[in-house]
Amino acid sequence: MCIKKKGDLGMGILVFDVGTSSMRGALLNDKAEILCQFHRKYHPTFYSSVKVTQDPEIWRKALYDIARDVGDWCKDQNEEVEMISLTAQRTSIIPVDHKGDPLCDAVMWQDKRNIEVCTRLSAMNGQIIRKSGTMVNPVFSGSKMAWLKETQPEIYKKADRIFVVADYLLYHMTGQRKLDRTYASRSHLMNLRTGRWDSVLLDIFGIEKNKLCDLIDPGELHGYTNEKFAASTRLKTGIPVYSAGGDQQCSALGMGIYEEGDMEVTSGTGAFIIGITEKVPIVLLGNPIINYSAVKRKYIVEASILTCSAAFDWFCNNFYKEVKGDVYQKIDQEIAQSPPGANGCMLLPFFQGRATPQWNPKATASFTNVTLSTTRGDMARALLEGIAYEIRNNLDIVEGQIGKVEQIQIGGGLSNSHEFNQIQADVYGRKLVQYQHREAGIIGAWTSTMVESGKVSDHKEALERAGRNNSLQIYEPVEKNIEKYQELRADMNHLYPVSYTHLRAHETSQDL
Repeated sequence: MCIKKKGDLGMGILVFDVGTSSMRGALLNDKAEILCQFHRKYHPTFYSSVKVTQDPEIWRKALYDIARDVGDWCKDQNEEVEMISLTAQRTSIIPVDHKGDPLCDAVMWQDKRNIEVCTRLSAMNGQIIRKSGTMVNPVFSGSKMAWLKETQPEIYKKADRIFVVADYLLYHMTGQRKLDRTYASRSHLMNLRTGRWDSVLLDIFGIEKNKLCDLIDPGELHGYTNEKFAASTRLKTGIPVYSAGGDQQCSALGMGIYEEGDMEVTSGTGAFIIGITEKVPIVLLGNPIINYSAVKRKYIVEASILTCSAAFDWFCNNFYKEVKGDVYQKIDQEIAQSPPGANGCMLLPFFQGRATPQWNPKATASFTNVTLSTTRGDMARALLEGIAYEIRNNLDIVEGQIGKVEQIQIGGGLSNSHEFNQIQADVYGRKLVQYQHREAGIIGAWTSTMVESGKVSDHKEALERAGRNNSLQIYEPVEKNIEKYQELRADMNHLYPVSYTHLRAHETSQDL
């Protein structure tokens, strides 16, 4: 697919946005207008509720294919790619040999085979939190590396490096083994205050430093396109390649979240709640995540839930199969017919476990208080309300580190639902601001590279250029719904430990 727009074609930044289910490559001019855009879809392999992998060659092939598409477009238009910027998913791991070729399938960020490792290492949470910024959890890459070393020692021994997706792809463009600190800060292996691999953390997880890449700052120049990449893609050699930062960091930047106290909620496959701080908090609570921001010398305070739009898609696929046309419009109509509180129906939204604040990978989702009068519209509303309750729980812990905010930026696929956005405003009790038609991750990576390359003076100037043609949608909370949702969220929070205790008892009885 190619989308050609009018505008200044004098320069072009090619941004690669590498997600869990697709990769996009967009060429943008100096006004952040997308000149052409191509994408490739793929998906991880879910072998079970705990084993999730992907063939890394799928990413490399997608990278080369998209680069060729952009190169062909530029040749037709008599244009050139001036710079390349990359943002990617953050904690899937790929052990590679000295040529950068994978030794096995990538262990995806959703993979939870490292649960036992995390359980054992949780005894060291005091040191882990003080040094790395958050408690041990199965999503971060460090415990995945420890699991690989323990269960597949031959692969670990042969590995020249253990890449994440970003440095795997950047290596195949530049030949450089470097990793920017937005990714390293999600490994439990980097000291958050020094920005270096930490010897104590490496010892705790049992990882040798020589298995890891050299660290660079987010947004920094990674290297230049080499002959092998150029020959495979028809792009020229010597193009500067920048590591813009992790996907959620770039998404936050693209939404204008880069100054102290800014906050955003992105409701994608999972949901991410991100606030900005200019200093590492003196006391680290451990339940939110403190990571490097896409902006140098700033940090993000992040919380997350593992299943957001993925849960909504699951519901659509199972309960709205017969709908012809726009299924999402139909669901919004039925949700609107159900009152706040969904006529008593409630969802615990832990389809793939619970992330922050408790990191419980064994938690599961469940609908409760379902009666013969419950409609699928009630269940759809309950699903969205349950997701919003859990986001609000996480919003509270982020504000515990950065202070209360009055306005929140929203984005992500589920924010295309007007009904969900109003539910969010009512549950959070805050004004929500949504940019229309903004590719947040791509704009964030573009902004980072514009600043680092000296094309603009600062992030404010870049974002002003990018935002000139964007309109805003404002959602104000409805006062009568705020108190009701506070009570219902308290009910869900009370129900969670009761339900989880019951689940654990059921599992134990089955094991006897």
